[in-house]
Amino acid sequence: MTEDDIATVTGLPVHTWRRRHAAAFRARVPVVNPGERLRLYDEEQAHAFMNGKHWPTATTEAADDTQWPTAVPPGTEHPDDLLTDKETANVLGIRDATVRAYATTGYLPAGTERHGRTWWPRHTAEARRDADDQHHATPGRKPGDPRNRAPRPRHDPRIEEIAELTTRTPLTITADVVQRYGVGQRTAQRLLAAARTRAEN
Repeated sequence: MTEDDIATVTGLPVHTWRRRHAAAFRARVPVVNPGERLRLYDEEQAHAFMNGKHWPTATTEAADDTQWPTAVPPGTEHPDDLLTDKETANVLGIRDATVRAYATTGYLPAGTERHGRTWWPRHTAEARRDADDQHHATPGRKPGDPRNRAPRPRHDPRIEEIAELTTRTPLTITADVVQRYGVGQRTAQRLLAAARTRAEN
């Protein structure tokens, strides 16, 4: 949840909620995305705080028999955790730009739009990581792809004609080829160079 979401649940404008409650809330409920501009909080923890069940910190114990939601131990991740492109990239061992590219090509699901950015469930990233195809390990075209073949050389009958002309008239120049075949200057130069090579062989 964002602080806007939390303020909406409490029925207050966000600026009023921040003035009255933000300091106490932030002291008790940690953000799930430290260092990010948009603060995000665990929904279960936020609701526990809003219901008066202040989430116990590591240095405090509950003063009564309140049943607190069980915190996730460090290093234990939930499969439904929503990950950013950078966090998804860390799971897959690739760059975050590649995660976004995978999402557009369908190699990775498109993700979920929340709070103005795209998120991927941890189980989706881990399933992609553990799949047998390992697309990111073999980028580019696969072996045997017909597009890997070298292009066939094109036969241009004009080259043979120009080669024959150059043997008869060594002073054949680009302008002659342009006029004779109605081609541009660069094409004429290419044809003339190929013809001279052929005549020398």
